[in-house]
Amino acid sequence: MMPKHKNYQQAFELACRDMMSLDSSVITARTGAETRQASGHTEITLVFLGTAYTVTLPQVEIASTEKKTVSLVTRIMVLHYLIRGDGTPEKGDLIPYKEIPGGLMYAGVFERRMVTPLLDVFGQAPERFLEAGLAMGGETAALGDVSFSLRVLPRVPVTLVLWKGDEEFPPWIQVLFDRSVDRYLSLEDIVVLGEMISKRLIARGSR
Repeated sequence: MMPKHKNYQQAFELACRDMMSLDSSVITARTGAETRQASGHTEITLVFLGTAYTVTLPQVEIASTEKKTVSLVTRIMVLHYLIRGDGTPEKGDLIPYKEIPGGLMYAGVFERRMVTPLLDVFGQAPERFLEAGLAMGGETAALGDVSFSLRVLPRVPVTLVLWKGDEEFPPWIQVLFDRSVDRYLSLEDIVVLGEMISKRLIARGSR
């Protein structure tokens, strides 16, 4: 098996090639990003996990005024969203990862990489869980004992719900996506996104 970094590098290079073959005006219409034409190039800007990123075409350079270096994983996620997004409107119907088409096969991986770390840190600290979510720009939701929704990409909301548990049941965290999520991100991308969200919430909750 190839090292993870090499896999990511290949995925990034492939995404760059795909990006160069697409019409920027179509991309922005479908994904909710913003386009600006400059001398000799096009800039596509969108917010991912609270940070604004600009993709410059045709070179496919990705930068942010908020971060000196944009990680390879972030660059891949931004490009995959722009490439895959097809303009499907949000359904308003929240589903867990396993109900995304094909998701049942990888639900265990998603749970291990996103939900289990969150439970380890916040299972007994629901108030801190909510505080971390709000600190990431989330808005409170009316589900479970504590819940909040994050707008992680222009057309990808994610809702996290925590039940405190009791004498019979342990604490439980559920992650919910709009039913349209697979029109913007692949199953693998959603797993990576979940891990990114988990790590950021844990970092916020540890401050």
